[in-house]
Amino acid sequence: MEQAAGFAPPPAPVPVAWSVVPVDFKVVKKGAEMAMHDATGRLAFRVAGVGGEGGGSALFHADGGVLVTVRTSGQGEWQAFNGNSLEQRHIIFTAKLLSVSSTRKEVLVFIPPRSSFEDSKPSYRLLGSTFRRACTIIKGDSIVAQTNLLYKLKKTIYSRRKFRVTIYPGNDNILVMAMIMTFFVEK
Repeated sequence: MEQAAGFAPPPAPVPVAWSVVPVDFKVVKKGAEMAMHDATGRLAFRVAGVGGEGGGSALFHADGGVLVTVRTSGQGEWQAFNGNSLEQRHIIFTAKLLSVSSTRKEVLVFIPPRSSFEDSKPSYRLLGSTFRRACTIIKGDSIVAQTNLLYKLKKTIYSRRKFRVTIYPGNDNILVMAMIMTFFVEK
């Protein structure tokens, strides 16, 4: 079929960058393990304990590759490493438990080389309640990500095993998931 004179095809749709829209993940927690599913229901990440010296947890990609390993470095302090590495040069962040009560937990996250425990200003602050599966990740004055329980209408009892992670635009999903793993899994 021929096009009429003066008729132009419609413009191509404008691609939308991934960083413009918040990203949601559904998390199912069983003990020290977590499975994180994307909006389509496919497994995106999982968290499992790692054996060996020092124990700890690892964040795995859906294909099974280790993205981040978190090890305790003392009472209420953790170090997150890139992949399986435990070398100081591969530290992604260090975290320190600032306060904990039955209703509130606060963790400070320091990303090297810009910050350390000696600095008074952390790179991120994690505030929330592990019991309520609530965590807000704050960088400066901006909210980076939030977690909350999966509520359903007309349901009075909610499972604390399932919750949602919303990561706001312009943030690294792997870094956020590693911080959430530290908040909810590490003791």
